Amino acid sequence: MFKKKKRAASLALLLSAVMLMLAACTGNGGTNGAASEVTSETPGASSPSAPESGGTQELSRDPIALKLYCFGCPQEGTQNTPVDQAIKEKFNVSFEVISGDEQKLQALIAGGELPDVISLTGGVSNMADTLIQGGQVVPLDDLIAQYGPNVRKHGELAMSVMRKLYSNETDKVYFLPQNQQKSYDLISRGGFVGFFTRWDLYKEIGAPEMITEDDYLNVLKQIQDKHSKTADGKKVYAFSAWTDWGAWPYQISYPFMHGYTNVADQLMNRETGELEDMYTDPNGVFWKGIQFFNKAYRMGLFDPEGFIQKNDQYTAKAENGQLLVTAANWFGGKALINAAGTELAKFIALPSPFPVISGVYPDDAPLGYGIMNAKAITKNNKYPERTMELIDYFSSPEGNRLLWGGIQGRGWDVVDGQRVLLKNDITNDPDYQVKEGIAKYANNFGAFAANYPDDDGKPSTPGIEVDEAFLDEAEKDFATYYGDGLQYPGQVYDKLIKEGRLKSPTKFWLAQSMIKYSSDTAQQASSKAAEYFMANVAKYIMAKDDAAFESEKTKAIEDLNKLGMDKAYEELHQSFAEAQKLAEGLTQ
Repeated sequence: MFKKKKRAASLALLLSAVMLMLAACTGNGGTNGAASEVTSETPGASSPSAPESGGTQELSRDPIALKLYCFGCPQEGTQNTPVDQAIKEKFNVSFEVISGDEQKLQALIAGGELPDVISLTGGVSNMADTLIQGGQVVPLDDLIAQYGPNVRKHGELAMSVMRKLYSNETDKVYFLPQNQQKSYDLISRGGFVGFFTRWDLYKEIGAPEMITEDDYLNVLKQIQDKHSKTADGKKVYAFSAWTDWGAWPYQISYPFMHGYTNVADQLMNRETGELEDMYTDPNGVFWKGIQFFNKAYRMGLFDPEGFIQKNDQYTAKAENGQLLVTAANWFGGKALINAAGTELAKFIALPSPFPVISGVYPDDAPLGYGIMNAKAITKNNKYPERTMELIDYFSSPEGNRLLWGGIQGRGWDVVDGQRVLLKNDITNDPDYQVKEGIAKYANNFGAFAANYPDDDGKPSTPGIEVDEAFLDEAEKDFATYYGDGLQYPGQVYDKLIKEGRLKSPTKFWLAQSMIKYSSDTAQQASSKAAEYFMANVAKYIMAKDDAAFESEKTKAIEDLNKLGMDKAYEELHQSFAEAQKLAEGLTQ
């Protein structure tokens, strides 16, 4: 799990900020839309159920407006999309969005001017106890007991962790996590992050089998030599990078392809649950990845502008055909097809020497992103009961479906007993999700990831299960190339996993999810280390030979330890040991 932004934020939240927020946070989100016809699935079809606590009065339905703090979303002010109208119809609640970044939220905390509901992010998560001590967030236990049957049903473990770690030793629940996931028999459309290679160009050279990482580099060299420039004369490289998400390209792509993920500014082996000192382990997967890029650079495969450009420039290069490999599944799209002049132009995770393709199945993540992406009701909220009622609704399959899928009959419907996406004038609009209000609140107010299962074992959100009608030509071509009857890349990966040739771990490690945030000293050391690495990464990747690379790596580790990373990692391992003890008493 990962996130761009400042070092103190770790990278644990980036699944949210990148994969999920890309859908949620584009445009102004304030377009009006007519409410759909009321159906059994449409919010507003029935009144909210009464709380489960005996004797509790039914809540008022007077109109109220709640202010929500939305991290990273450009939409501001009162919202009036079809999703907002459905919520208002059901609960008579409207939303005013206050958008900003970590610094803005910290300023609101300092001034005591918090909106009604906040979503912690980044370094703000380190202020959990401070928020409790200052009385700026309210305990939720009684509210959950009265108005939170779905929260209780799906969040027992998460609430236990929040009581133990983030309650200022009061043993109360102040924060509820978001983006919870559950591993089940669901095959994704494709992989998530790693190395995604131009399928059309790989197939053009005969899709040769690759046994070693050197084979992969040699294949890329063959393609790059054949397609050294775009149609408009721009240089083509296999790999590139960007600078404005910290060490993301280096911390994610190679390690994830070897079965690692991010935990508390470390890399964790998803099979063993062991932490690896990312910056200072000379034999760790992080430095192996840097050496891999060094090999690529020496072969002329690494774009030197990757050391200075930003993500939008990287994205533009992926779209106009200047890259052969991207770091995630969301690059390229129609722009690449137009630039390449073929429907088969798509970045796809290839069967390769790398042992893992992440995201083939949903992760098991009952804590979501934990305190790194947790919501709270503030003391300024005049309607905590009705707010909890909403939180509980969004913690139900119906509520999750509304947040991630929108209104039944507009973008999706039930056909032959199955929830399916629709193709119509609404969904054909490229700004469809923004105008409908889809995914807008999911990352800052919801409970589940889009693929969380309903009680029937199917994804609560329409469109998560792959619909052949929505596949593009490259996906279908890739799938049929690797197996008769296969329709999309995820099925290829699933086949390889069942054959023992590939892995896609989903295991949840409770102890790693309970590591307490580091001390200010350790955080400062990590922040300095991240800045040091990004300032010097070009030296490592551009090293002239293996000996020069080893020399640069040794000096880097010495310098990073001088910045305090040895002590920071020592503290983190101690925190991990304490987390293991805490985890022993909790039900998984």
